[in-house]
Amino acid sequence: MCGIAGYIGDRNAPEILFDMLKRLEYRGYDSAGIACISDQGVTVFKDKGKVDEVRGKVDCEKILSKTGIAHTRWATHGEPSEYNAHPHSDCTGRFIVAHNGIIENYKDLRAGLTGRGHKFESETDTEVIPHLIEELYTESFEAAFREALKKLRGSFAIVAISTLEPDKILIARKDSPLIVGLGNGENFIASDTPAILPNTKKILILDDFDYGVVTKNSVAIKDIQTGDELKKKVQTIQWNIKQAEKEGYPHFMLKEIFEEPEAVKNAIKALKGVEDIAKKLTRYKRIYFVACGTASYAGLMGKYLLERFSIPSDAVSASEFRYSTINTIDSDCAIIAVSQSGETADTIASVKKAKDKGAYILSIVNVLGSTLTRISDDNIYTYSGPEIAVASTKAYLGQMTSITVLGLYLAREFGKIDGDYVNEIIDDISNLPGKIQQILSNEDEIKELARKLSDKDIFFYIGRRLNYPTALEGALKIKEISYVHAEAYPAGELKHGPLALLEKGVPVVAINPNDDLLEKMDSNIQEARARNAIILVVGENGDLKTPMIDPLLSPILYVVPLHLFAYYISVFKGLDPDKPRNLAKSVTVE
Repeated sequence: MCGIAGYIGDRNAPEILFDMLKRLEYRGYDSAGIACISDQGVTVFKDKGKVDEVRGKVDCEKILSKTGIAHTRWATHGEPSEYNAHPHSDCTGRFIVAHNGIIENYKDLRAGLTGRGHKFESETDTEVIPHLIEELYTESFEAAFREALKKLRGSFAIVAISTLEPDKILIARKDSPLIVGLGNGENFIASDTPAILPNTKKILILDDFDYGVVTKNSVAIKDIQTGDELKKKVQTIQWNIKQAEKEGYPHFMLKEIFEEPEAVKNAIKALKGVEDIAKKLTRYKRIYFVACGTASYAGLMGKYLLERFSIPSDAVSASEFRYSTINTIDSDCAIIAVSQSGETADTIASVKKAKDKGAYILSIVNVLGSTLTRISDDNIYTYSGPEIAVASTKAYLGQMTSITVLGLYLAREFGKIDGDYVNEIIDDISNLPGKIQQILSNEDEIKELARKLSDKDIFFYIGRRLNYPTALEGALKIKEISYVHAEAYPAGELKHGPLALLEKGVPVVAINPNDDLLEKMDSNIQEARARNAIILVVGENGDLKTPMIDPLLSPILYVVPLHLFAYYISVFKGLDPDKPRNLAKSVTVE
């Protein structure tokens, strides 16, 4: 989940590294640091705080270096502090490392190294890596690095430099993303593409058990076990630099909410070949949606959608699927994995295990070339563009759009609906961007509602069927960026316990589409109102007003005002919605 950067070339390395870290800050922001090599040796500066705070303490122009590595941290082992911040070095200061991931056997490694005289200065698992390199070094930095990698158990993306061989950066990957950006007389290393977009769109993507030697004029990717050089295809990033910048918005989250109409358009454009994928899915007896966080709600919506057409399916959180549901998987199963980044650790682990058991793997992903896309049998890309805010918004709409169209085609293949109905709903989907824009045009009304309720410290969200996931998403957004307690329930469950928590002034957000359960939802709303709760209805005649839409598509539309509402609650509380405490964007560790 941390952000890693590396630069080697002829420009000022510290400036470039801090710029790269700033573009990776959504991956972690409790501390940051750089390590740069020059003729005078190595300069390491690191501290607790966000990237700009750390950068403000460094005079980059005085660090005369053209080679360096950097890191912005999301803490796993050890509290956020200067001594736990990366990069870390060995006893001699000759080997310096930054790392994303978790070294699961670090305690045993650390004990062995301590017994041989090595002294550690941090609480991190990462610090064992430079000490291992020091222990194994004889004549070659690369050889010692590779042997050290063989001793690590867990997940890692690693960048390493050495004063002994200052003209290279060594890199490695297992279960954590790492790319190399190819420049002219310079090369860049990063955890994710936004970091390198200002400098190049040409990249090499490392696979698991790859390591590399990067100089300013060359990149050699090799196999950790054999040392053999591997051929890697150069890929071109399709995003542009503007998509990864705020463009005048106060926060990335608000910008990305206002990009939701475009996210739906892009998902629709990208759906060629979905009919063929739907045909493949008819071969399987069981369909599972597997995902984490917001993406898991898109998967749950997919489960309800398929059930609407009498197609059995299930939705399971990847962190549970990999340890429990996996025991039921075989070649009769299809797994639909949903992920914005394509690098979510639990989702990837679930998919790998399911594939080993013969399951068919379809992934719905935003990031091209990500790990999930490379291990899947088929992929549906959402093309939502870079999503920088930690809280996912536009990517969620892209996922739901893709899942809805896939579900329609699958229902047609199973003979549950006819082609005319499919075409009718797809026409309605094509009108969704305009309807989303109507909601966004009412921003001031939603903002005012958020202002009035910004002092509340508990919220309830209720919905039924397809919009139970909408309630879950609304509750997640407000809790993760506003730090208030928010619960989501199927509306019929209120009377089975949660009503005990309702009292005067507690807000209840009710997602209420104009469908066959409208009267049922009205009854649930009255139950809450009778307890003097504050009711906010999302719907055609609601407090959070939405345009008319076929109820089948209401989850895509009705979540938009919930995103805006959560954003403004956070802003009125004086918080930074882009960087919620304790969280990071791409969860690449278990």
